[in-house]
Amino acid sequence: MADDALPPVGFIGTPTARASRTYRTVLTVVRLIGRSVFGFRTEVVGLDRLPRTADGRPVGGWIAAGLPHRTWVDPFVVADTLPIEPRLVFFGDGPAIFRSRWRRFLIRWIGGVIPIWPGAGRESVEGYMAAAGAALDVGAVLCLFPETGPATPPGTARPFGSGLAYFALRTGAPIVPLVLGGTHELYLHRRFRLVVLEPVVWQELAGVARDTAPPDPWSSAERRLAHRLTVALHERTVAAVAAAHRATTLAPGRPKRWRWLTTAWH
Repeated sequence: MADDALPPVGFIGTPTARASRTYRTVLTVVRLIGRSVFGFRTEVVGLDRLPRTADGRPVGGWIAAGLPHRTWVDPFVVADTLPIEPRLVFFGDGPAIFRSRWRRFLIRWIGGVIPIWPGAGRESVEGYMAAAGAALDVGAVLCLFPETGPATPPGTARPFGSGLAYFALRTGAPIVPLVLGGTHELYLHRRFRLVVLEPVVWQELAGVARDTAPPDPWSSAERRLAHRLTVALHERTVAAVAAAHRATTLAPGRPKRWRWLTTAWH
């Protein structure tokens, strides 16, 4: 990365739940290319489970956990499927997001990204937490893909990292699992599935009363509970991940043209 493009730390842009003209324009272009050029389509299940106000309007302040994360198309499928407002704020791998000049330009132009960098110490983690908290406080939706480790077979999800649990513990925001199917292999006219599961708060995952207070930050009790929550959430999504994969599997012999799309974003 050039000296004039040093790795940004913290929130890129200004935390807001409003979809700017730039954000709307980019999503419109992505939608046109995905549907008109590549023929991508997404079947959505459970959209009514998204957090809403009493009169049915979409509301922010929650964490969208996308899984399994297979290819570059995953965040675009999520962004194209969810309501445009409250807007999404993405929390993701800094080196991957900023590894090319045009990616850096695009991210800085759109905003709404919290990049994470290797070797983060406590001060950096506190910065990530503060940036995520700021996004949730203004009513945006914090979107992340929580898996870690090597790839697993299609129809399964990798283990979850503890970052998702720490966000839930320290902000109190509910988690909404968004299960993706069909994104592991891309080609013309690919059909995806996105299944919205029921929102869940950390207390429910832990099996404790809703008014239970979280452990102190950085305590051993918090670490143990974060691990417990990630395991519980993973178990909660296993069946849905397998079902979404089955629903998007082509019958043997069906053509798959332009399979190079799978790695096009690289």
